[in-house]
Amino acid sequence: MVDRPIALSTGEMGNDAKDKESFFDQCGEANRFTIHEIIGKGSYGVVCSATDNKTGERVAIKKITDVFEHVSDATRILREVKLLRVLKHPDIVEVKHIVLPPNPRDFKDIFVIFELMETDLHQVIKANDDLTQEHHQFFLYQLLRGLKYVHTANVYHRDLKPKNILANADCKLKICDFGLARPAFHDSGPTTVFWTDYVATRWYRAPELCGSFFTKYTPAIDIWSIGCIFAEILSGKPIFPGKNVVHQLEIITDLLGTPHPDQVTKVRNEKARRFLGNMRVKPRVPFQRRFPKAAPPALALLEKMLAFDPDDRPSAEEALADPYFAGLADAAREPAAEIVSRSEYAFESRKVTPEEVRGLLYREILEYHPQAKREFEGSESPGAFGYATSAVGADFAAAEEAAAGAASQGSTPRRELRRSAQSLPKERVEQYRAEAEHMMGGAGALKRSDSIQARSKPVTQSDVDEIMDAADAMSLDDRELAEAAALARNMMEANAVG
Repeated sequence: MVDRPIALSTGEMGNDAKDKESFFDQCGEANRFTIHEIIGKGSYGVVCSATDNKTGERVAIKKITDVFEHVSDATRILREVKLLRVLKHPDIVEVKHIVLPPNPRDFKDIFVIFELMETDLHQVIKANDDLTQEHHQFFLYQLLRGLKYVHTANVYHRDLKPKNILANADCKLKICDFGLARPAFHDSGPTTVFWTDYVATRWYRAPELCGSFFTKYTPAIDIWSIGCIFAEILSGKPIFPGKNVVHQLEIITDLLGTPHPDQVTKVRNEKARRFLGNMRVKPRVPFQRRFPKAAPPALALLEKMLAFDPDDRPSAEEALADPYFAGLADAAREPAAEIVSRSEYAFESRKVTPEEVRGLLYREILEYHPQAKREFEGSESPGAFGYATSAVGADFAAAEEAAAGAASQGSTPRRELRRSAQSLPKERVEQYRAEAEHMMGGAGALKRSDSIQARSKPVTQSDVDEIMDAADAMSLDDRELAEAAALARNMMEANAVG
Protein backbone atom coordinates (compact mmCIF):
# COMPACT_ATOMS: atom_id res chain seq x y z
CA MET A 1 0.00 0.00 0.00
CA VAL A 2 2.78 2.43 0.87
CA ASP A 3 5.32 3.16 -1.85
CA ARG A 4 7.89 4.82 0.35
CA PRO A 5 7.67 3.57 3.94
CA ILE A 6 9.17 5.71 6.68
CA ALA A 7 12.12 3.99 8.35
CA LEU A 8 11.16 3.73 11.99
CA SER A 9 12.90 0.65 13.26
CA THR A 10 14.12 0.87 16.84
CA GLY A 11 17.72 1.18 15.69
CA GLU A 12 17.00 4.51 13.98
CA MET A 13 15.21 6.49 16.67
CA GLY A 14 18.07 8.21 18.49
CA ASN A 15 20.18 7.54 21.54
CA ASP A 16 17.31 7.53 24.03
CA ALA A 17 15.50 4.80 22.11
CA LYS A 18 18.73 2.86 21.63
CA ASP A 19 19.29 2.84 25.37
CA LYS A 20 15.94 1.14 25.92
CA GLU A 21 15.76 -2.60 25.52
CA SER A 22 13.70 -3.63 22.56
CA PHE A 23 10.08 -4.41 23.38
CA PHE A 24 9.98 -7.32 20.99
CA ASP A 25 13.39 -8.63 22.08
CA GLN A 26 12.14 -8.96 25.62
CA CYS A 27 8.90 -10.56 24.52
CA GLY A 28 10.78 -13.26 22.69
CA GLU A 29 9.69 -11.69 19.37
CA ALA A 30 12.97 -10.04 18.40
CA ASN A 31 12.64 -7.69 15.43
CA ARG A 32 9.36 -9.29 14.42
CA PHE A 33 7.62 -6.05 13.40
CA THR A 34 8.96 -3.02 11.58
CA ILE A 35 6.64 -0.03 11.81
CA HIS A 36 6.34 2.16 8.71
CA GLU A 37 3.83 4.98 9.07
CA ILE A 38 0.52 6.09 10.53
CA ILE A 39 -2.51 5.10 8.46
CA GLY A 40 -5.28 5.87 10.93
CA LYS A 41 -5.89 7.87 14.06
CA GLY A 42 -8.87 8.19 16.37
CA SER A 43 -10.00 8.46 19.96
CA TYR A 44 -8.87 4.87 20.60
CA GLY A 45 -5.25 5.60 19.58
CA VAL A 46 -3.19 5.05 16.45
CA VAL A 47 -2.94 2.53 13.59
CA CYS A 48 0.38 2.08 11.81
CA SER A 49 1.32 0.01 8.81
CA ALA A 50 4.12 -2.44 9.51
CA THR A 51 5.91 -5.50 8.21
CA ASP A 52 5.80 -8.80 10.05
CA ASN A 53 9.39 -9.86 9.57
CA LYS A 54 8.52 -13.41 10.59
CA THR A 55 6.07 -13.93 7.73
CA GLY A 56 6.97 -11.09 5.36
CA GLU A 57 3.36 -9.87 5.43
CA ARG A 58 2.29 -6.25 5.56
CA VAL A 59 0.12 -5.74 8.61
CA ALA A 60 -1.68 -3.01 10.51
CA ILE A 61 -0.82 -2.53 14.18
CA LYS A 62 -3.53 -0.84 16.19
CA LYS A 63 -2.45 0.73 19.47
CA ILE A 64 -5.42 1.09 21.82
CA THR A 65 -4.57 3.52 24.59
CA ASP A 66 -5.90 3.78 28.15
CA VAL A 67 -8.03 0.69 27.62
CA PHE A 68 -9.43 0.58 31.15
CA GLU A 69 -10.17 4.26 31.69
CA HIS A 70 -13.85 3.50 31.05
CA VAL A 71 -15.25 0.04 31.76
CA SER A 72 -17.68 0.27 28.84
CA ASP A 73 -14.82 0.88 26.39
CA ALA A 74 -12.73 -1.92 27.89
CA THR A 75 -15.69 -4.31 27.65
CA ARG A 76 -16.22 -3.36 24.01
CA ILE A 77 -12.57 -4.10 23.24
CA LEU A 78 -12.74 -7.41 25.09
CA ARG A 79 -15.87 -8.38 23.18
CA GLU A 80 -14.34 -7.52 19.81
CA VAL A 81 -11.10 -9.38 20.52
CA LYS A 82 -13.04 -12.45 21.67
CA LEU A 83 -15.28 -12.47 18.63
CA LEU A 84 -12.53 -11.92 16.08
CA ARG A 85 -10.50 -14.77 17.54
CA VAL A 86 -13.25 -17.27 16.71
CA LEU A 87 -14.83 -15.67 13.62
CA LYS A 88 -12.26 -16.79 11.07
CA HIS A 89 -13.57 -16.23 7.57
CA PRO A 90 -12.24 -14.71 4.31
CA ASP A 91 -14.83 -11.90 4.49
CA ILE A 92 -14.05 -10.88 8.08
CA VAL A 93 -10.95 -8.93 9.06
CA GLU A 94 -8.40 -11.15 10.79
CA VAL A 95 -6.56 -10.50 14.04
CA LYS A 96 -3.18 -12.07 13.42
CA HIS A 97 -1.55 -11.41 16.76
CA ILE A 98 -1.78 -9.37 19.95
CA VAL A 99 1.36 -8.22 21.71
CA LEU A 100 1.60 -9.65 25.22
CA PRO A 101 1.54 -6.91 27.88
CA PRO A 102 4.43 -6.82 30.38
CA ASN A 103 2.31 -7.45 33.45
CA PRO A 104 -1.20 -8.89 33.74
CA ARG A 105 -2.12 -6.49 36.55
CA ASP A 106 -1.18 -3.00 35.41
CA PHE A 107 -1.06 -2.72 31.63
CA LYS A 108 -3.17 0.06 30.06
CA ASP A 109 -2.35 -0.08 26.32
CA ILE A 110 -2.61 -3.00 23.93
CA PHE A 111 -1.22 -3.56 20.44
CA VAL A 112 -3.39 -5.60 18.06
CA ILE A 113 -1.99 -6.81 14.74
CA PHE A 114 -4.53 -7.02 11.91
CA GLU A 115 -4.16 -7.96 8.29
CA LEU A 116 -3.51 -4.77 6.32
CA MET A 117 -6.30 -3.52 4.09
CA GLU A 118 -5.94 -0.52 1.82
CA THR A 119 -9.07 1.50 2.47
CA ASP A 120 -12.74 1.16 3.40
CA LEU A 121 -15.94 0.89 1.40
CA HIS A 122 -16.95 4.46 2.22
CA GLN A 123 -13.83 5.74 0.47
CA VAL A 124 -14.30 3.33 -2.45
CA ILE A 125 -17.86 4.53 -3.05
CA LYS A 126 -16.79 8.16 -2.78
CA ALA A 127 -13.93 7.74 -5.24
CA ASN A 128 -15.62 5.50 -7.84
CA ASP A 129 -18.69 6.92 -9.54
CA ASP A 130 -18.69 4.32 -12.30
CA LEU A 131 -18.83 0.99 -10.51
CA THR A 132 -20.10 -1.73 -12.81
CA GLN A 133 -22.87 -4.26 -12.26
CA GLU A 134 -20.14 -6.86 -11.72
CA HIS A 135 -18.74 -4.75 -8.89
CA HIS A 136 -22.21 -4.47 -7.37
CA GLN A 137 -22.73 -8.22 -7.44
CA PHE A 138 -19.32 -9.15 -6.06
CA PHE A 139 -19.50 -6.58 -3.27
CA LEU A 140 -22.91 -7.76 -2.10
CA TYR A 141 -21.96 -11.42 -2.38
CA GLN A 142 -18.98 -10.94 -0.09
CA LEU A 143 -20.99 -8.95 2.44
CA LEU A 144 -23.75 -11.56 2.61
CA ARG A 145 -21.31 -14.45 2.71
CA GLY A 146 -19.50 -12.89 5.65
CA LEU A 147 -22.78 -12.03 7.35
CA LYS A 148 -24.06 -15.59 6.98
CA TYR A 149 -20.99 -16.79 8.84
CA VAL A 150 -21.47 -14.22 11.61
CA HIS A 151 -25.17 -15.00 12.02
CA THR A 152 -24.70 -18.77 12.10
CA ALA A 153 -22.34 -18.18 15.04
CA ASN A 154 -25.36 -16.55 16.76
CA VAL A 155 -23.69 -13.15 16.60
CA TYR A 156 -25.24 -9.92 15.34
CA HIS A 157 -22.93 -7.15 14.19
CA ARG A 158 -25.34 -4.23 14.87
CA ASP A 159 -23.17 -1.50 13.36
CA LEU A 160 -22.73 -2.37 9.69
CA LYS A 161 -21.93 0.66 7.53
CA PRO A 162 -19.48 1.42 4.70
CA LYS A 163 -16.77 2.63 7.08
CA ASN A 164 -16.89 -0.73 8.85
CA ILE A 165 -16.19 -2.61 5.62
CA LEU A 166 -12.50 -2.68 4.73
CA ALA A 167 -11.49 -2.91 1.07
CA ASN A 168 -8.56 -3.61 -1.22
CA ALA A 169 -7.97 -2.44 -4.77
CA ASP A 170 -8.83 -5.93 -6.08
CA CYS A 171 -12.39 -5.51 -4.73
CA LYS A 172 -11.86 -7.73 -1.69
CA LEU A 173 -14.11 -6.65 1.17
CA LYS A 174 -13.88 -7.59 4.85
CA ILE A 175 -16.30 -6.81 7.66
CA CYS A 176 -14.63 -5.19 10.67
CA ASP A 177 -15.38 -3.35 13.93
CA PHE A 178 -17.25 -5.86 16.09
CA GLY A 179 -17.26 -3.60 19.14
CA LEU A 180 -21.05 -3.30 19.15
CA ALA A 181 -21.64 -6.92 18.14
CA ARG A 182 -23.51 -9.21 20.51
CA PRO A 183 -23.77 -12.97 20.85
CA ALA A 184 -27.41 -14.06 21.05
CA PHE A 185 -28.46 -16.97 23.22
CA HIS A 186 -32.02 -17.85 22.30
CA ASP A 187 -33.61 -19.33 25.37
CA SER A 188 -36.99 -17.72 24.82
CA GLY A 189 -37.10 -15.89 21.53
CA PRO A 190 -35.07 -12.91 20.37
CA THR A 191 -32.61 -11.44 22.84
CA THR A 192 -33.47 -8.18 24.60
CA VAL A 193 -30.50 -5.91 25.25
CA PHE A 194 -29.69 -2.28 25.80
CA TRP A 195 -29.36 -0.91 22.30
CA THR A 196 -26.65 1.74 22.17
CA ASP A 197 -29.01 3.81 20.10
CA TYR A 198 -26.87 6.86 19.56
CA VAL A 199 -23.64 5.01 18.97
CA ALA A 200 -24.82 2.78 16.14
CA THR A 201 -25.11 4.93 13.04
CA ARG A 202 -28.69 6.05 12.45
CA TRP A 203 -28.55 6.02 8.65
CA TYR A 204 -28.11 2.24 8.55
CA ARG A 205 -30.48 1.46 11.43
CA ALA A 206 -33.55 -0.69 10.85
CA PRO A 207 -36.89 1.12 11.30
CA GLU A 208 -38.01 -1.18 14.12
CA LEU A 209 -35.11 0.21 16.18
CA CYS A 210 -35.94 3.89 15.70
CA GLY A 211 -36.46 5.64 19.01
CA SER A 212 -35.81 2.53 21.10
CA PHE A 213 -33.30 2.24 23.91
CA PHE A 214 -34.23 -1.34 24.75
CA THR A 215 -35.21 -3.63 21.95
CA LYS A 216 -35.55 -7.22 20.89
CA TYR A 217 -33.16 -7.75 18.03
CA THR A 218 -32.88 -10.36 15.33
CA PRO A 219 -30.60 -10.99 12.32
CA ALA A 220 -32.99 -8.80 10.32
CA ILE A 221 -31.38 -5.65 11.69
CA ASP A 222 -28.08 -6.54 9.98
CA ILE A 223 -29.88 -7.44 6.75
CA TRP A 224 -31.44 -3.96 6.72
CA SER A 225 -27.98 -2.41 7.17
CA ILE A 226 -26.56 -4.48 4.31
CA GLY A 227 -29.49 -3.31 2.18
CA CYS A 228 -28.65 0.32 2.99
CA ILE A 229 -24.99 -0.29 2.12
CA PHE A 230 -25.93 -1.98 -1.16
CA ALA A 231 -28.22 0.93 -2.07
CA GLU A 232 -25.29 3.27 -1.44
CA ILE A 233 -23.07 1.16 -3.69
CA LEU A 234 -25.71 1.37 -6.44
CA SER A 235 -26.31 5.11 -6.21
CA GLY A 236 -23.08 6.50 -4.77
CA LYS A 237 -24.79 8.17 -1.81
CA PRO A 238 -26.55 7.15 1.42
CA ILE A 239 -30.15 6.11 0.89
CA PHE A 240 -31.57 7.18 4.29
CA PRO A 241 -29.49 10.08 5.69
CA GLY A 242 -31.83 10.94 8.55
CA LYS A 243 -31.16 14.06 10.63
CA ASN A 244 -33.03 12.65 13.63
CA VAL A 245 -35.36 9.79 14.48
CA VAL A 246 -38.45 11.43 13.02
CA HIS A 247 -36.67 12.45 9.82
CA GLN A 248 -35.25 8.93 9.54
CA LEU A 249 -38.75 7.43 9.55
CA GLU A 250 -39.95 10.10 7.13
CA ILE A 251 -37.37 9.36 4.45
CA ILE A 252 -37.69 5.59 4.89
CA THR A 253 -41.43 5.81 4.28
CA ASP A 254 -40.91 8.28 1.41
CA LEU A 255 -39.34 5.37 -0.48
CA LEU A 256 -41.07 2.33 0.97
CA GLY A 257 -44.50 3.90 1.40
CA THR A 258 -46.60 4.04 4.54
CA PRO A 259 -46.29 0.76 6.45
CA HIS A 260 -49.32 -1.42 7.11
CA PRO A 261 -50.71 -1.15 10.68
CA ASP A 262 -49.58 -4.72 11.36
CA GLN A 263 -46.03 -3.67 10.49
CA VAL A 264 -46.20 -0.57 12.64
CA THR A 265 -46.97 -2.68 15.71
CA LYS A 266 -43.48 -4.22 15.44
CA VAL A 267 -41.85 -0.84 16.13
CA ARG A 268 -41.25 -0.99 19.85
CA ASN A 269 -41.26 2.70 20.72
CA GLU A 270 -44.82 3.83 21.42
CA LYS A 271 -44.31 7.39 20.18
CA ALA A 272 -42.69 6.13 16.99
CA ARG A 273 -45.67 3.85 16.43
CA ARG A 274 -48.03 6.77 16.98
CA PHE A 275 -46.02 8.90 14.56
CA LEU A 276 -46.20 6.20 11.87
CA GLY A 277 -49.87 5.54 12.56
CA ASN A 278 -50.75 9.21 12.04
CA MET A 279 -48.59 9.57 8.93
CA ARG A 280 -50.30 10.55 5.70
CA VAL A 281 -50.62 7.73 3.21
CA LYS A 282 -47.58 7.57 0.95
CA PRO A 283 -47.26 5.39 -2.15
CA ARG A 284 -44.27 3.11 -2.61
CA VAL A 285 -41.67 4.48 -5.02
CA PRO A 286 -40.54 1.95 -7.66
CA PHE A 287 -36.89 1.10 -7.00
CA GLN A 288 -36.14 1.24 -10.72
CA ARG A 289 -37.01 4.94 -10.63
CA ARG A 290 -34.73 5.54 -7.66
CA PHE A 291 -31.86 3.43 -9.10
CA PRO A 292 -32.23 3.74 -12.89
CA LYS A 293 -28.82 2.23 -13.73
CA ALA A 294 -29.10 -0.84 -11.50
CA ALA A 295 -29.83 -4.33 -12.81
CA PRO A 296 -33.42 -5.47 -12.16
CA PRO A 297 -32.28 -8.62 -10.27
CA ALA A 298 -30.18 -6.44 -7.98
CA LEU A 299 -33.17 -4.22 -7.21
CA ALA A 300 -35.43 -7.22 -6.60
CA LEU A 301 -33.05 -8.43 -3.89
CA LEU A 302 -32.60 -4.91 -2.51
CA GLU A 303 -36.36 -4.57 -2.05
CA LYS A 304 -36.41 -7.78 -0.04
CA MET A 305 -33.58 -6.63 2.23
CA LEU A 306 -35.20 -3.23 2.77
CA ALA A 307 -38.60 -4.62 3.74
CA PHE A 308 -40.11 -2.45 6.48
CA ASP A 309 -41.30 -5.55 8.31
CA PRO A 310 -38.28 -7.44 9.70
CA ASP A 311 -40.13 -10.74 9.25
CA ASP A 312 -40.22 -10.10 5.49
CA ARG A 313 -36.46 -9.70 5.12
CA PRO A 314 -34.48 -12.73 3.99
CA SER A 315 -31.76 -14.27 6.09
CA ALA A 316 -28.22 -13.96 4.75
CA GLU A 317 -28.38 -17.57 3.63
CA GLU A 318 -31.68 -16.99 1.81
CA ALA A 319 -30.29 -13.86 0.17
CA LEU A 320 -27.29 -15.80 -1.10
CA ALA A 321 -29.71 -18.21 -2.79
CA ASP A 322 -31.43 -15.34 -4.60
CA PRO A 323 -31.50 -15.49 -8.45
CA TYR A 324 -29.27 -12.39 -8.45
CA PHE A 325 -26.34 -14.68 -7.62
CA ALA A 326 -27.19 -17.43 -10.12
CA GLY A 327 -24.00 -19.05 -11.36
CA LEU A 328 -21.97 -17.37 -8.63
CA ALA A 329 -23.30 -18.59 -5.30
CA ASP A 330 -22.00 -21.93 -4.12
CA ALA A 331 -22.82 -23.41 -0.71
CA ALA A 332 -19.37 -24.99 -0.59
CA ARG A 333 -17.87 -21.49 -0.43
CA GLU A 334 -20.43 -20.18 2.07
CA PRO A 335 -19.58 -21.95 5.33
CA ALA A 336 -21.50 -21.74 8.57
CA ALA A 337 -19.77 -21.04 11.88
CA GLU A 338 -19.77 -22.85 15.17
CA ILE A 339 -22.10 -21.22 17.68
CA VAL A 340 -20.20 -19.07 20.17
CA SER A 341 -19.99 -20.37 23.72
CA ARG A 342 -22.30 -18.82 26.29
CA SER A 343 -19.68 -19.20 29.02
CA GLU A 344 -17.23 -17.06 27.06
CA TYR A 345 -19.57 -14.08 27.37
CA ALA A 346 -20.79 -14.42 30.95
CA PHE A 347 -19.31 -10.96 31.65
CA GLU A 348 -22.01 -9.44 29.44
CA SER A 349 -24.74 -10.28 31.95
CA ARG A 350 -23.24 -8.59 35.00
CA LYS A 351 -21.47 -5.44 36.06
CA VAL A 352 -17.72 -5.89 35.88
CA THR A 353 -14.87 -3.87 37.37
CA PRO A 354 -11.88 -2.56 35.40
CA GLU A 355 -9.71 -5.15 37.15
CA GLU A 356 -12.00 -7.99 36.06
CA VAL A 357 -12.01 -6.79 32.45
CA ARG A 358 -8.23 -6.44 32.56
CA GLY A 359 -7.89 -10.04 33.72
CA LEU A 360 -10.29 -11.30 31.05
CA LEU A 361 -8.53 -9.34 28.32
CA TYR A 362 -5.12 -10.59 29.44
CA ARG A 363 -6.33 -14.18 29.27
CA GLU A 364 -7.69 -13.50 25.79
CA ILE A 365 -4.31 -12.11 24.69
CA LEU A 366 -2.63 -15.25 26.05
CA GLU A 367 -4.46 -17.22 23.34
CA TYR A 368 -1.91 -15.75 20.92
CA HIS A 369 1.01 -16.80 23.17
CA PRO A 370 0.79 -20.55 23.87
CA GLN A 371 4.00 -20.73 25.91
CA ALA A 372 3.11 -17.73 28.04
CA LYS A 373 -0.38 -19.17 28.53
CA ARG A 374 1.05 -22.45 29.81
CA GLU A 375 3.35 -20.56 32.15
CA PHE A 376 0.52 -18.34 33.38
CA GLU A 377 -1.71 -21.33 34.06
CA GLY A 378 1.13 -23.12 35.88
CA SER A 379 1.43 -26.05 33.52
CA GLU A 380 4.94 -25.03 32.46
CA SER A 381 7.87 -23.44 34.27
CA PRO A 382 8.55 -19.78 33.42
CA GLY A 383 10.95 -19.19 30.55
CA ALA A 384 14.14 -17.18 30.65
CA PHE A 385 12.72 -14.05 29.04
CA GLY A 386 10.72 -11.30 30.70
CA TYR A 387 8.23 -8.80 29.36
CA ALA A 388 8.59 -5.03 28.98
CA THR A 389 6.92 -2.36 26.84
CA SER A 390 9.30 0.47 26.10
CA ALA A 391 10.37 0.48 22.47
CA VAL A 392 7.04 -0.28 20.82
CA GLY A 393 5.58 2.85 22.36
CA ALA A 394 8.59 4.77 21.13
CA ASP A 395 8.04 3.35 17.64
CA PHE A 396 4.49 4.68 17.58
CA ALA A 397 5.57 8.02 19.04
CA ALA A 398 8.24 8.33 16.36
CA ALA A 399 5.71 7.52 13.64
CA GLU A 400 3.35 10.19 14.98
CA GLU A 401 6.17 12.72 15.14
CA ALA A 402 7.20 11.93 11.57
CA ALA A 403 3.63 12.30 10.33
CA ALA A 404 3.18 15.59 12.18
CA GLY A 405 6.44 16.91 10.76
CA ALA A 406 5.49 15.95 7.22
CA ALA A 407 2.08 17.58 7.63
CA SER A 408 3.60 20.82 8.93
CA GLN A 409 5.78 20.98 5.83
CA GLY A 410 2.83 20.29 3.56
CA SER A 411 4.41 17.08 2.33
CA THR A 412 2.08 14.47 3.74
CA PRO A 413 1.95 11.74 1.09
CA ARG A 414 -1.41 11.21 -0.55
CA ARG A 415 -1.80 7.51 -1.17
CA GLU A 416 -4.16 6.76 -4.05
CA LEU A 417 -5.36 3.44 -5.41
CA ARG A 418 -4.94 3.41 -9.15
CA ARG A 419 -7.62 2.00 -11.40
CA SER A 420 -6.37 -0.14 -14.26
CA ALA A 421 -9.72 -1.49 -15.47
CA GLN A 422 -13.33 -0.45 -15.45
CA SER A 423 -14.96 -3.80 -14.75
CA LEU A 424 -14.30 -7.27 -13.45
CA PRO A 425 -12.54 -9.26 -16.16
CA LYS A 426 -14.44 -12.40 -17.19
CA GLU A 427 -11.45 -14.65 -16.54
CA ARG A 428 -11.30 -13.43 -12.94
CA VAL A 429 -14.97 -14.24 -12.51
CA GLU A 430 -14.35 -17.79 -13.72
CA GLN A 431 -11.34 -18.11 -11.43
CA TYR A 432 -13.42 -16.84 -8.55
CA ARG A 433 -16.15 -19.39 -9.17
CA ALA A 434 -13.59 -22.20 -9.23
CA GLU A 435 -12.09 -21.25 -5.87
CA ALA A 436 -13.12 -23.39 -2.88
CA GLU A 437 -11.79 -21.25 -0.07
CA HIS A 438 -10.97 -17.63 -0.92
CA MET A 439 -12.59 -14.76 -2.71
CA MET A 440 -10.36 -13.74 -5.60
CA GLY A 441 -12.80 -11.49 -7.43
CA GLY A 442 -10.43 -8.67 -8.41
CA ALA A 443 -11.50 -5.78 -10.53
CA GLY A 444 -8.90 -3.52 -11.92
CA ALA A 445 -7.65 -1.36 -9.10
CA LEU A 446 -10.22 0.95 -7.61
CA LYS A 447 -9.47 4.51 -6.69
CA ARG A 448 -9.90 5.82 -3.22
CA SER A 449 -10.31 9.45 -2.34
CA ASP A 450 -8.21 9.50 0.79
CA SER A 451 -6.02 7.44 3.05
CA ILE A 452 -7.53 5.15 5.63
CA GLN A 453 -9.68 7.16 7.98
CA ALA A 454 -10.08 6.56 11.68
CA ARG A 455 -13.39 4.82 12.33
CA SER A 456 -14.10 6.36 15.69
CA LYS A 457 -14.10 9.87 17.08
CA PRO A 458 -14.44 11.60 20.41
CA VAL A 459 -17.96 12.30 21.61
CA THR A 460 -18.82 15.97 21.21
CA GLN A 461 -21.40 18.15 22.91
CA SER A 462 -23.39 18.14 19.67
CA ASP A 463 -23.64 14.34 19.94
CA VAL A 464 -25.03 14.71 23.44
CA ASP A 465 -27.44 17.42 22.30
CA GLU A 466 -28.63 15.14 19.51
CA ILE A 467 -29.71 12.53 22.03
CA MET A 468 -31.91 14.95 23.89
CA ASP A 469 -33.23 16.58 20.70
CA ALA A 470 -34.24 13.21 19.31
CA ALA A 471 -35.78 12.19 22.63
CA ASP A 472 -37.76 15.41 22.65
CA ALA A 473 -38.82 14.97 19.04
CA MET A 474 -40.16 11.52 19.79
CA SER A 475 -41.99 12.67 22.95
CA LEU A 476 -40.51 9.77 24.86
CA ASP A 477 -42.23 8.50 27.97
CA ASP A 478 -40.64 9.04 31.38
CA ARG A 479 -38.68 5.80 31.41
CA GLU A 480 -37.28 6.30 27.93
CA LEU A 481 -36.50 9.95 28.59
CA ALA A 482 -34.65 8.93 31.75
CA GLU A 483 -32.62 6.44 29.71
CA ALA A 484 -31.77 9.12 27.18
CA ALA A 485 -30.75 11.54 29.93
CA ALA A 486 -28.59 8.89 31.60
CA LEU A 487 -26.87 8.15 28.32
CA ALA A 488 -26.26 11.86 27.76
CA ARG A 489 -24.80 12.24 31.26
CA ASN A 490 -22.49 9.26 30.74
CA MET A 491 -21.24 10.72 27.47
CA MET A 492 -20.60 14.12 29.06
CA GLU A 493 -18.79 12.50 31.97
CA ALA A 494 -16.62 10.55 29.56
CA ASN A 495 -15.79 13.80 27.79
CA ALA A 496 -14.90 15.47 31.06
CA VAL A 497 -12.55 12.64 32.03
CA GLY A 498 -11.02 12.55 28.55
